[in-house]
Amino acid sequence: MKPPVGDDSELQALISLIDEPDYASFAKVRDQIFHIGAPAVPLLEDAWENTFDAGVQQRIEDIIHNIQFNQLHFDLTKWAQFKDHDLLEGYILFTRYQYPSLKVDIIKEEVARLRRDIWIEINENLTALEKIKVLNHILFDHHKFSIPDRKESESKYLFINFLLETKTGYAISLGILYTILAQSLGMPLQGLLLPGERYFMAWVEPTADGSSDVRFCINPENKGGVFTKEELAMLLKRLKFPTQENYFIPLKPKAIIAKMFEMLSYLYAVSGDSVKQDEIIRLRDACTE
Repeated sequence: MKPPVGDDSELQALISLIDEPDYASFAKVRDQIFHIGAPAVPLLEDAWENTFDAGVQQRIEDIIHNIQFNQLHFDLTKWAQFKDHDLLEGYILFTRYQYPSLKVDIIKEEVARLRRDIWIEINENLTALEKIKVLNHILFDHHKFSIPDRKESESKYLFINFLLETKTGYAISLGILYTILAQSLGMPLQGLLLPGERYFMAWVEPTADGSSDVRFCINPENKGGVFTKEELAMLLKRLKFPTQENYFIPLKPKAIIAKMFEMLSYLYAVSGDSVKQDEIIRLRDACTE
């Protein structure tokens, strides 16, 4: 195998040995590349393009995947420990599992454009419900965000890049984006997870005794339909779910992202792809450790 063109001669030399027939020798080379980490990926990708040996290509793919997975696990752990207030960052990290080369700047620019569209229509004289009405109009009427047919069970509807590109995503995906945009505009919206994996948003305000009060709830599955807490409790009762006060305790961002990994694991299992289960469990656990 010819060494890839580049400046890092040590890395080039290691990559040229990936075709080593002796597995023990190859494992040593692989581990040294692992130690280099993410900076090795571009040269590995060049090497993949310059070889026609399927076995070598598979080795390179496995090395790249493991490097990117380990980096994601590190970044996710750091986010959960130090930056878990940033829901957008968590959603981007979640998406990086499926799209390791995700263009983060493009995602943030698109979210900023949506925020700007809403901001133009909002002023401080509006009531809480009027602000939600504006947000709903921009997302659901102007940009035409929607959820897929209930019969569809595909992981693509969970990821933020697909949601922004196609304006289609599961209720939890749309709800997370809704929450991100509302919070960025100073609205005290937080996520709730109700029985049946239903993601709602709650407008939560502090009370005089230092606790918090849910003024109303928002259903992303119903184009931002607004419910009082009491109406939602009655709905759950009709659906035969016991009413529990902890349903209305807002979720922390890392709990939301952990739930996303659980849903991703389920969807992979439904599609027959059980290979990724262990990895997804590790990433979910990184959110909660």
